[in-house]
Amino acid sequence: MGTPVAAFLMKNRQILKYHSIAGLVVGAFLFLMGLSGAVLVFQHDIEDLQWEKYKSVSSAEDLNIDLGINTIQENYPGWDTRLIHFKAKESLVFNLRKPTERLFVFIHPSSGEIIKEVNELTTFTRWLLKFHYSFQAGPAGRILVFFVGLLFLFSILSGLYLYRKSFFKTLFFKMRIVSKNKRTFYSSLHRIVGVWSLILNLLLVVTGVFLAWTVAAAGLKPPSTPETPIVTTSVEELLNKINIQNQDFTPTYIRLPLSPGGDLRVYGLYDDDAFFFSEFYNSFLANYETGEITGKIRVQEADLKTQLSSTLIPLHFGQYGGIWSKILYCLTGLSGPFLSISGFIIWKKRNDKRRYIHKA
Repeated sequence: MGTPVAAFLMKNRQILKYHSIAGLVVGAFLFLMGLSGAVLVFQHDIEDLQWEKYKSVSSAEDLNIDLGINTIQENYPGWDTRLIHFKAKESLVFNLRKPTERLFVFIHPSSGEIIKEVNELTTFTRWLLKFHYSFQAGPAGRILVFFVGLLFLFSILSGLYLYRKSFFKTLFFKMRIVSKNKRTFYSSLHRIVGVWSLILNLLLVVTGVFLAWTVAAAGLKPPSTPETPIVTTSVEELLNKINIQNQDFTPTYIRLPLSPGGDLRVYGLYDDDAFFFSEFYNSFLANYETGEITGKIRVQEADLKTQLSSTLIPLHFGQYGGIWSKILYCLTGLSGPFLSISGFIIWKKRNDKRRYIHKA
């Protein structure tokens, strides 16, 4: 009877050891990623406030998308051009990209005049987003984030194994905080926070690992210089045509072709799309000279791999459900830094106790 028990205890100690090592290795990185992620949940809200003075246009009479595109192509030739905001009585917002440059350009919706040019790389939220997925360290940083995600996933799964017997008791408040000493106090808090944030942390780390892999793989490829051709068709007429044929489709994002052989793409969402589908997986492809619709992609009709890929960004950044889901995501993001700090304290107190016993 003693042998199986001893083996079981040994197995637990080994898993605890690896759980602690994983936590110590990724602790500092997890702290930074958790804090940045907690802020990025509110990225769009922060940017709406930050750009309100450029987006609000009281003198706007109508929305002239074609004129705005003409202004951009005349003043910014050779950029990867994306129209990311086109609402009535608000500025047209273009995101322009080159391999090492990023711009936001605000265009008057009626006159087509340039209101403001902003260097995206200097804005707080976009700098923080890049930090979140690469620590601002280029391709090496992207790979590091991927491995940090894998270690955090192991840490969560090993923690689930270690706390499996007390999981439901902790979840239903049947486990009290033990304040016998600092180690037991922080150990109790570590268990409670870990259990309560488990499901969302698993969701965040799984989606985060796949996103990190995608970003890291893309970062290893040499960036290509865009050769965006002049768009001669009317994008407004194209949007009207799409609306007539697909009244349940809401366009949210327009990307001009990257090369003379490319397509003009209109991205958006269907009324019956699941809340966790990304806007960038439904699209209409059109000829940029004639306006003829040449293709249609709908995520609901795609294969399972594509559908799963379309859920990564909305589920990872909490882009659904309104303010309460964002607050929940924010708190879960903060649980990572807390778990890394409390885990370090537990490890340190345990080691201090071992040193004391050894010296005695």
